[in-house]
Amino acid sequence: MIEELLIFALLGIFVGLAAGMFGIGGGTLIVPVLVASFLNHGFQEDITVHLALGSSMASIFFTGIASANAHRKKKAIDFSILKPVAFGVIFGALLGAIFALQLEGSILKIIIAIFALLAAIRIGFNIELKSSESKPKNIKSYVAGSGIGFLSSILGIGGGMFAIPYFRSSGLSLISSIGTSAACGIPIALFSSLGFFIMGIGNPALPSLSLGYIYLPAVFGISITSVLAAKYGAQIAHYVSTVTLKWSLSSLLLLISIYMVAI
Repeated sequence: MIEELLIFALLGIFVGLAAGMFGIGGGTLIVPVLVASFLNHGFQEDITVHLALGSSMASIFFTGIASANAHRKKKAIDFSILKPVAFGVIFGALLGAIFALQLEGSILKIIIAIFALLAAIRIGFNIELKSSESKPKNIKSYVAGSGIGFLSSILGIGGGMFAIPYFRSSGLSLISSIGTSAACGIPIALFSSLGFFIMGIGNPALPSLSLGYIYLPAVFGISITSVLAAKYGAQIAHYVSTVTLKWSLSSLLLLISIYMVAI
């Protein structure tokens, strides 16, 4: 158990830095590592990906709070644009968790790998939605939030990969988009975790120390260190050039895509 917690704590450091630097919840890092860890511990293969997704979302909730608070202190969150998106996220995240549990783990791994590859290409080649100077209408933000929440739950991520491009297209700067995305990750993680918890109640295949599809030792180990590391990641983001941030994230996503196909 001690060795297990140390692995999760080390993962939490990288997750926290990624959350603060890139405005992502860290799920792109958490899910692949947790899948490998759960398989290594002998958990049933058919529940490992779902357990990794649920545990990832629960961890992201705490990381998201720390990251969002760090960006709030830097005045990098646009609450006027965030609010309607967050309302849409509530519905989408809950529905996405329920949908993800209907898919086989092998299919989810392929979906995550394809997503990571496409995201790496988009960021690496600077493919962005057309930017608008005007604030998006609430109905558009509600729909966007629902989509962001739904896809994030399926992938076990904090939504930054979808939220940042949307906020950029709404006229926000990259730093403000990252900060607003970090705040958006809080309701995504909360309501997605709720879905994974409810849908896993009474499943005999799940290991002990689990709440539904949420493995508590993983959440505990990751959350403790990621919360501390997130503020440093946010500080780094404000001092590193935009080009460096983009290529660093693109390279990370490419490695994750290859890893998810390999395991």
